Formats: sequence, C-alpha cells, structure tokens
Amino acid sequence: MPRMPPISQWLRGPAHLFLRRDDERIYAAVRIAFAAVALLNLIFLWPDRHVFFSDSGMMDPDVVAARADPVYLSIFAFARSDAAVTCCLLVTALALVMLIAGIGARLAAFWVLVWHISYHARAPLAMTGWDMVLRSFSFLVLVSPVGKCWTLPALLRAGGKMIPALVPRYGLILMRLQVVVIYWQSVLARFANPDPYWGNGEFMSYFMLSHHARWPGRWVLEYGGILTFTTYAVQIAEVAIPVLLWVKRTRRWGMLLGLALHAGISVFARDLWLFFLAMMMTYPAFLRAEDVEGIARGMRRFVTRGPAGGSEPE
Repeated sequence: MPRMPPISQWLRGPAHLFLRRDDERIYAAVRIAFAAVALLNLIFLWPDRHVFFSDSGMMDPDVVAARADPVYLSIFAFARSDAAVTCCLLVTALALVMLIAGIGARLAAFWVLVWHISYHARAPLAMTGWDMVLRSFSFLVLVSPVGKCWTLPALLRAGGKMIPALVPRYGLILMRLQVVVIYWQSVLARFANPDPYWGNGEFMSYFMLSHHARWPGRWVLEYGGILTFTTYAVQIAEVAIPVLLWVKRTRRWGMLLGLALHAGISVFARDLWLFFLAMMMTYPAFLRAEDVEGIARGMRRFVTRGPAGGSEPE
C-alpha cells in the first residue's frame, strides 16, 4: 500500500499561504486607508455624539445593555456624560491620526478597535453597513504586522529612503478572506431568505422609487428593462469582485469593477459615500509588491517635483 504523506506535507501549503513574506508597504497602505476612512466616519458621528452615546441621548443605556448579545462591551458604560463622550471621541481622533502617521501604531490600533466595539454596542440603531466593515478591519489591522515604512518617524529619520522589509502575509490573507465574506454573504443571504425583488429583477426599480434614492420619481418607470438588468448585474458583480481581486492577473479589473459598483451606489443612493470609501479601503489588501513600488515612485516624484509639477533636480 502507498504510504500516506506526513502531516507536515499537508500543513506546508496552508503555512506557506499565510506565512510567506510580502512587502510591508502593503500593510502600510491598508493602515493609512483604514485610519483615514475611520476618521471620516468619526467626523460624521461627531455632531450627534451626545444623541447616540451619552445618557442624555435617544437610547437608554440600561435597555441597550440588557439587549446586548451575549454581553455588553462598551467604554460608554463608564463614559456616560456629555463631556466624557466628547473626550472619548477626541481620544479616538488622536488615535486615528497616530495610526495614519504610524506613531505608536499598535497602541493606537488597539484603542480604535475598542472604539468600534464600544460604539456598536452603545448605539445599535445608528449602525450602517460601513460600520461593520470598519469594525472587522480594525481587528485585522491590530493583529497584522505594522512595519516601519510609510510612517512619519521613518520619513523624518530616513528621508523616505528606507528599504521596505518583508513581513508575514497572514494579515493580508485574513483581510482578503474578510472581503470575500462581505461580498458573498450579501449574495448568499438573498438565497437563504429569498427576496422576490432581487429574484425577479425588480429590486432596483423599487429602490429608485423609494426615499433612499437620490432622484426618486415616476421617470424610473420608463427604464424598467435597464433597472432589471442592473439588479442582476449587481449580484453578478458581488460574486465576481472578490475572485477578480484575489487573482493576481485580474486584480486591477476587480478594483475597476468594484469602483464602478460602489461609485454607482453612492451616486444614485442618499448618504452612502462613506460606504463607498469603506469598501475602497479594503482593496489595498489585494495590492502586490509591484503595485506599492509604483505608488512609492509616484510619491517620490511628487515630493521631488512638488504639486506644481516642477522638474527633478539634476
């Protein structure tokens, strides 16, 4: 009988997938993009911070805590006054700026994760799709290698000439898997709980007639065929985008398709620009070393020439 290969051979493939080394600048691109979008989301929440998070707001803290499943985890269990809530948001803003700059990045990322868990638990009625994306990536950024390239200390110390290190890619693989889950869960949920409007192609027509649309009106009735095609095209795109992103040769087509899909959503729907940015924030996880090298060259040309487009020194 043929002998079974040792277990080490079975594990070698998955270990290689997660532990193979990649350019640390890919992680830096994700870190900067994530922190920038999370900061914009914080600014978006700022005017209503007392309404959502303090004891004087719209949601009774005891009711929220009682309905938590399985447990209530939130810094707002302690920061309950208007002043304390304001302080928490200011600390979070500082942490996000530190994360963008790469200063104390691990500690800043930990606080950002605490922030996302806390405000999701305290204000469940205010949650949106992009909040879930940011919360999942706040954990993934925390557990991923931080690196030193594309940080403010490195730029000041080495003048932007630091040679990038090679770091394990497990965080990038987890981020890519998370993107697959985000897209495919949306599609599979429609099969698990069949939605007749997605199934018969009428979803986009009804959506464009609703108050969620940017330009609702009877004009929609004249484009039923186009909107039926769009309903099915959106579902096909949601299945295809993660596959295109993951395959090296097609990742740019996946990025273009995702950009078109989410830009279209943000144009025709009200107040979904942050969802567009949150999804675009996930795409740097699919970059390759040659992509970030091109970005780095562009940044160096910009710094050398300046925004006015002057010539490089001889």
